[in-house]
Amino acid sequence: MRKQFPYKLLTQKMFCCRCQRVTEHALFAREPYSTHGGMEPKIPLLCSCEVCQNIIVCFSNEFRFGTSEEHADYTKIYGHNRIQPGNWLYFKKAVKPGLVKSCFQTQDKEIYVLTYGGTKDEKVECPKCPVESEVAPEGYRLLPAQSALTLIGDHVYHAIRDVFGVAVGYVNDGEKDKLVVQMDDNSLLFITLPQAIQNLPNAKLSDMTRNKLMQFFPEESRHVSVTVGQGIVYLDGLVKNLSVKRAIRACVNGMQRARGCVDFMKIRAESYISDEQVEKSILSLLETPGLRVFNYKVQVEQGRVQVSLGCIREFFPKEIESKIAEFPGVLELEVKIDSIPMDEMENTKVCRELEYELSVNSRLADSLIRVNYVNEKYLLEGKVHSLIQKQLAMFCVARRVLSTSIENRLRIV
Repeated sequence: MRKQFPYKLLTQKMFCCRCQRVTEHALFAREPYSTHGGMEPKIPLLCSCEVCQNIIVCFSNEFRFGTSEEHADYTKIYGHNRIQPGNWLYFKKAVKPGLVKSCFQTQDKEIYVLTYGGTKDEKVECPKCPVESEVAPEGYRLLPAQSALTLIGDHVYHAIRDVFGVAVGYVNDGEKDKLVVQMDDNSLLFITLPQAIQNLPNAKLSDMTRNKLMQFFPEESRHVSVTVGQGIVYLDGLVKNLSVKRAIRACVNGMQRARGCVDFMKIRAESYISDEQVEKSILSLLETPGLRVFNYKVQVEQGRVQVSLGCIREFFPKEIESKIAEFPGVLELEVKIDSIPMDEMENTKVCRELEYELSVNSRLADSLIRVNYVNEKYLLEGKVHSLIQKQLAMFCVARRVLSTSIENRLRIV
């Protein structure tokens, strides 16, 4: 499986079941992601112990570098964090944290106004406690209450034991799934996760997945194998195209009781299709009459497709990516769309007038020419049938705009 995850992202301290201790783990992905600024959820990551090379699969949303939605509900601990309005604040031995509405200081006191969900706010006066440095500036997960929300790498505070630590992974003891926490004294604490997020038995999750695929993909599901382990669904087999492959993966990732999906499915090659044929098909789609896109570029290498284009925000081409994914020969797809509001487009009147003049020119019959003003130059895109037509279109535009820069990307087909 290691060969399926070629890109190393970073190293992370995690609990290794084979070593029975916390070790450095290398995290590998199937694509060259960056963890800076967070990652999309449900991206499978291969975690390899650097001591014994034992490997496990986790998902991006199970780590602290997940999306901001999973990072909600961190709590500041009085005496260990700097506090400001809007923070959740916990005082040791309190029943629960409160939401800080305001805070201010006197010469020797810190005064907080908090709400605990009731009708009245509560005013709390504390001795002044300056915090020189913070171990966890974003706050802590409170255990055991927030064990279900805790991510690998989260700083935690165990309210009952009055100790701090870091979450270092998940394990299963043969009966229950547990969160593993390394405390500040290097001892390990195994906390049983709530029943609602316990992994389903493999056989049950496998049946649920197969039934789901049979329901939504009756034809394709016959060619897809399903393997389940520790709440993870592994898919393999052959599917019709990239669009179906993505849809099946999204369907499995959308199942509430599945941790995530590892997609080993391949696209069925009905006949050989060259990269050049794929590129021509995509360009023909982008040049469909009525589709208002511009500054488009297409790169295809061994079925891996990269498309970048601009569009007017009010005419955003919502289905363009799904249509490209349906093309035979597309194995991987990345589409980047730069949408610009209509009122920020420049020289639109001149561009439309030029397009009209070119469309009625008899010497440019059966051609499709778009004109847009992009990056301080007029951009000609579309298709013509000869070099003469391409040069003629350039001449017609140059005669109108005079000294303004012009880029001619017209294709000859």
